[in-house]
This record gives sequence, structure tokens and C-alpha cells, in this order.
Amino acid sequence: MAKELTAIEWRSDQWLFQFGGLRPDNVLEYFSQSPFWDSSSNNAILKMQTQFNDLQQASYNLSSMVGIEFAVTHQEPPALFIITKFRRSSPTKVVPLAVYYIVDGNAYEAPNLHSIISTRMLSSVKKVEEAFEVARKHSEFHPSIGYSWKETTEQKNARKAALKEKDS
Repeated sequence: MAKELTAIEWRSDQWLFQFGGLRPDNVLEYFSQSPFWDSSSNNAILKMQTQFNDLQQASYNLSSMVGIEFAVTHQEPPALFIITKFRRSSPTKVVPLAVYYIVDGNAYEAPNLHSIISTRMLSSVKKVEEAFEVARKHSEFHPSIGYSWKETTEQKNARKAALKEKDS
């Protein structure tokens, strides 16, 4: 089973200082230092194979490879970069596996849809339970009349006065 990394925040101040911050041309290199990186990805394989060649060929060759790859899918340099992990099964067929984002040098894994929905549903159910608990505290049960709302003495007197006014 895959390791849960959504609770991790990763940053390398040394790398950022050494390379002068993040840019579109170095963000994947920065990301490759993180725990989110898959060293068996096509990106890593191409990096190893082309480390002494012109690295511009690397992006061209990625589309012809099958396997895991990382790509920058959105960017607003220098503050925001979104990186998607894909499984490529053909030059035209890719399936997204995970999404990562880098905000001001801090890298995070975005939670998957299941985690988001289950968390939202859990918090919604919790709020409904709290509402029922409040309603239960303001109700009472008597075997002869069933459930009714608890009233303070002032509320009972006001209700009785309103009924008397209505009858007269």
C-alpha cells in the first residue's frame, strides 16, 4: 500500500538558495529532491540517461515512454507550481495518479477526492448530531401526551395569556 504523504510539508531552503529560487525550468529538479518523487519514474530514468547530454530532449522523449511520469500542469511563477503524477500507457493515454503543489517553495501532496468527500461528510454528520442533541435537550417525553417542547415558566405564562386573550 502507498505511503500516506498528504500530511507532509517539504522544503529545501539550501536548494532554493543555491539555485536562486523556483522557475519553470528548475521546478521539477527541485521536486525530485522531495519525498514525493518516484525514483523509478520516466523523468528519473531520462535524467540518468541524459545527464551528460542536452536535457532539452528529455521532455520530448517522455511522451514515448510507458510508466510513471511527473509534469508541471499549472504554474504561476515564482509562487505556485502544480505537478501531476501520471501513469502513461501510450503516447496519448495518461491517467493522473496524484497531484502535488508547491507554494512559495513548500511542497505538498493534494488530498484525493475520497479523502475530501469523507472528511466533509464526517463534519456534516457531526453538525447534524450536534443539532439533534440540542433539540433533544429542549424536548421532553410524557407517556400520556408524547413528546413536547420544554418551556420555561415565562414561556408557559406567555402562551397561556395568549390563549386567554384569543378566547375572550
